Amino acid sequence: MTTQPALSIGGTLGVTVSTVSTAILTTNPLMKKLTFHNPGTVTIYVCQSLDINGGALVAGAGQPGNFEIFPGGLLIFEGDGAAGSWLAAAASGASNPFTIGMSETL
Repeated sequence: MTTQPALSIGGTLGVTVSTVSTAILTTNPLMKKLTFHNPGTVTIYVCQSLDINGGALVAGAGQPGNFEIFPGGLLIFEGDGAAGSWLAAAASGASNPFTIGMSETL
C-alpha cells in the first residue's frame, strides 16, 4: 500500500476533475500561495468551499464565487485566502487533468 505525502510545506499535486464539484484541497493555515494550472482541453472551475460570509460555494459553470481556468490557463492565488479549502469541477468529461502548486511563502 502506497500513501501520498502530506504536502504540508508545499509541492505539486496532480488531480483529475469531473463535472461534479469536488474537494481538491483541505484547509491549511500555512499555505500562502496556490498556482492552479489546467493542462487539459476542458475548462475547469475552482472556488473556495466557503465565501467570505461562511456560505457554501459549489464549483461549476455559472456558479457564484468561481474562477474559470481555460485549457492551458493558469491562476495564481496569493495571501490569506489561499489557506482555505478549495473545490473544482470541469465543464465536461470525467478525468480532466489539473495541477496545483502550493507554497508556504509568497
